[in-house]
Amino acid sequence: MLFRSMNAEQERSKTEETKHWVDPSASAPRDLTGRVLGDFEIERLIGRGGMGEVYLAKQKSLNRHVAVKVLLPEWVSRPAYLSRFGIEATAVAKLNHANIVQVYTLGCEDGIHFIAMEYVQGTNLREYLLKKGSLDLPLALSIMRQAGNAIGAAGEVGLIHRDVKPENLLLTRKGRIKVADFGLCRDMESDTHHVTQHGTTMGTPLYMSPEQAQGHAMDTRSDLYSLGVTFYHMLVGEPPFRAESTLALAMKHVREQPASMRVRRPEIPVELDRLVLKLMAKKPEDRYQSAAEMLVDLAKIRALLQPVPSAFLPEVSGITTIREAEEAETQPSAAASKISALLRAPLDLAMREETWFRPRVLVLIGGVGLIVGGLFGWQSRERERAAVRKEAAALAPGLMIGPRWSSIPRMDGSEMQYRHAQLAAAPEELAAAWLAVPGYYPKSEWTSPAYLQLGRVLYRERDGDRVAALAREINGWGGRQTRDEELVEVLETAGFVLRRDLDGVIERINQIVTRMDRPVYDPGLIAFCVEIVTDALEAEPQPGATGQAGIRASLSKIQMRLLKLLDRAWSPDLAVR
Repeated sequence: MLFRSMNAEQERSKTEETKHWVDPSASAPRDLTGRVLGDFEIERLIGRGGMGEVYLAKQKSLNRHVAVKVLLPEWVSRPAYLSRFGIEATAVAKLNHANIVQVYTLGCEDGIHFIAMEYVQGTNLREYLLKKGSLDLPLALSIMRQAGNAIGAAGEVGLIHRDVKPENLLLTRKGRIKVADFGLCRDMESDTHHVTQHGTTMGTPLYMSPEQAQGHAMDTRSDLYSLGVTFYHMLVGEPPFRAESTLALAMKHVREQPASMRVRRPEIPVELDRLVLKLMAKKPEDRYQSAAEMLVDLAKIRALLQPVPSAFLPEVSGITTIREAEEAETQPSAAASKISALLRAPLDLAMREETWFRPRVLVLIGGVGLIVGGLFGWQSRERERAAVRKEAAALAPGLMIGPRWSSIPRMDGSEMQYRHAQLAAAPEELAAAWLAVPGYYPKSEWTSPAYLQLGRVLYRERDGDRVAALAREINGWGGRQTRDEELVEVLETAGFVLRRDLDGVIERINQIVTRMDRPVYDPGLIAFCVEIVTDALEAEPQPGATGQAGIRASLSKIQMRLLKLLDRAWSPDLAVR
């Protein structure tokens, strides 16, 4: 049978967890308040889990508050669980990461086994979701990034958490995520710790990967699956699967495909829906193969979902109508000549002496007047647009890269123009839409961000000639700023990828990220570098390049360094209220 390894004791405890996350521990409560365990004076009980109790304590030697996790008495007599408790401390002690709860010490006092760890003030994600329901996208994206960083850091040193769920994501008041409770953690690099036998199912069924539910071998991709289920819950407001029993729930994780999040929350972007569903792929080989891969896609999504001014929102729905109206008014002069010829006959009729006074003719004359006025107005607008193009060409570079930019509707202000390109432009018009920002507003603060987005569009189209042309024109631009000079360097690096010169990519990116006099701080530029390096990892090097294994190792190191820079550029993110 598929889940024969799940014994009756696990079945009873996990069923309780399935019902509104009730604590699975059936042991009688105890309270160690007032006890002293080594250097730690217990103040009060703050939580209970399947294996232990957590207390707030004062560390006397350093005069600071810590959290002390105490192993429940019923597990102390079981060597496997006592060993697992020790493994949690030694495994997490390998990590020193801003998004992972720090472990201070492992101890035993009067037969009480405990771990002293960082005390995180705030709440956990489960409690926050119970209070708030689904989260707003900016906060959700921030939590996704931080949790992904934590699981990625654990995976780098060979650790699998094995119980990723909202309860184990602690949320500080400043919006910082701390991953906690590595109680089921396994060190993939250690062959001596076999505390969980093959075929034994551990974890929480609501968030359990298919291979974990079946008791199969696992790696960090199992944590990524659980992370995907957690993200799904966070974005939609409920987990993807519900069932009356642990077995039925586990079967759903193994066999059923989750519904798209957009079915329950239509405003979720398609790219974000695709990311979460990829994390939840049934087969590990169909998921992201590392947290770093997922973070690259998340950075792209975040770049597309920058905050939008509320004043602009009512305009979005009317953009298509405005564009169609302008296109109807800006037909070529040949079309205007044809219209003029068609109108000549009724005008001649109207001017005859015997017909000019008839009411129908008077209406016709009025209509003709309106049309003729429209034609003159169109010619006037064309002259104005020509003047705008001429003035912009003198101030902003690259406009000839997308000569149709002047056909993009002019919005009311440079930021509105940027948001139009970001939210409303059709895919085939993206280059023109981004160029419309410096085209209409060449001296705006939104010009440099628009050039960055244009560079990413041209790079994704694999248009090496236009990428190089944009880099040249910005480099020769008298109004360029430091950010624009950095963009030129990134564009030149993108050119190396398009030419499959991976040695050149490594050299140039290293120069960018290690430069001390002018470090890169802009998140958009760093995200662009991450995208370039990720593509370089998948590219075939030119013949005669250095060994492919060495290239991949160098690029992987650069990718992780860039992701850390990106994390620093985006932190702290949001305060939690």
